Amino acid sequence: MRVSLAVALLLSSAGALAAQSSGRSDMPDGPQVVTTAWVAEHTSDPRVRLIEITMTDSATATIPGARQLPYARLVVREGGLSTQLPPADTLRARFAALGVSDGDLVVVFAHQGPMATRALFSLAALSHARYAYLDGGLARWRAEGRPVAPPAPVPAPGRMSAQPPRDVVASADWMLGRLGKPGTGLIDTRTTGEYNGSGNRSGMPSAGHLAGARQLEWEDLFADSAITLKPRAELERLFAERVRAGDQVATYCWVGYRASATWFIAHWLGYDARLFDGSYQEWQLRNLPTVAGGTP
Repeated sequence: MRVSLAVALLLSSAGALAAQSSGRSDMPDGPQVVTTAWVAEHTSDPRVRLIEITMTDSATATIPGARQLPYARLVVREGGLSTQLPPADTLRARFAALGVSDGDLVVVFAHQGPMATRALFSLAALSHARYAYLDGGLARWRAEGRPVAPPAPVPAPGRMSAQPPRDVVASADWMLGRLGKPGTGLIDTRTTGEYNGSGNRSGMPSAGHLAGARQLEWEDLFADSAITLKPRAELERLFAERVRAGDQVATYCWVGYRASATWFIAHWLGYDARLFDGSYQEWQLRNLPTVAGGTP
């Protein structure tokens, strides 16, 4: 019996190692960060969908197997706000058109981190459970001498079923009701001038920040080129200096673009995180209270 048990354990361990080395896309649900080496091993995995978020509709060389989605298709203008989530049916249709189906692991990259994280936020809002950020993106892929190719054709649309929306989107009223309350950690992802009220964004001056919010510029999350993340331990330190363990984290910037990066990192680090989609643009339009100066 002891010998049989030992053999069974050995075979089980060997099977697990074989599964890891065979390039299967087994990953837990929720936010993930993957490397270019991981992507290279999974380019033929039928349940992995590579998506590059681009600035234009023009097809450019990319990682083999990747499909391209212009950033403009991830946002809509609404009620004076420039960067809002499109209706859920519209978003599902746009991802499904790239071959994404329920259960697929969607790996996203872009030339700038927030472009990719805004797409990941969109997937999370649709309750799509499996999504990942490609650390280093196409720039690292090219720097490693890996091949590029035209965007992959989509053989058939995917199927994304309607799911109840996830609690990843914060409204202005939700934010207002939590100002100064324990258990909520607010992260302001804007520049120092915007945070303290001495600067502006797109020509519109900032009067300061939401009460209790602590500043964490999105560039501080990245090691280089705005696409390679700092080591996880460093990211954990940056958040631990600003929010308490167990806090519900809410991030914002000017329109909800830069803050998608802090939202994703907080989510990846294990915080219960939301993104204030209207961000400071909506806060200012509604003439809601702010605090000037460099302290929360």
